[in-house]
Amino acid sequence: MKPFTTLTVAFLALIAIVQLVRFIFAWPITIEGTAIPVWASAPAAAVAGTLATMLWKESFGWHLPPAFGRIGRRM
Repeated sequence: MKPFTTLTVAFLALIAIVQLVRFIFAWPITIEGTAIPVWASAPAAAVAGTLATMLWKESFGWHLPPAFGRIGRRM
């Protein structure tokens, strides 16, 4: 893996873990007087974890098949 890819995967995985821990332990977060709901951490963890996994897989060449096959491509 390239260094930037490795760093990005680690960063996204860390974000996913912290969001998941916040969701489990119900840590309160307030930004400029606005309380951020704890439930928002569950989708944030899922998105960050999915992005980290997809980037990690892509760096090794494990691509998902195209959604529409060879439509629009000439053989």
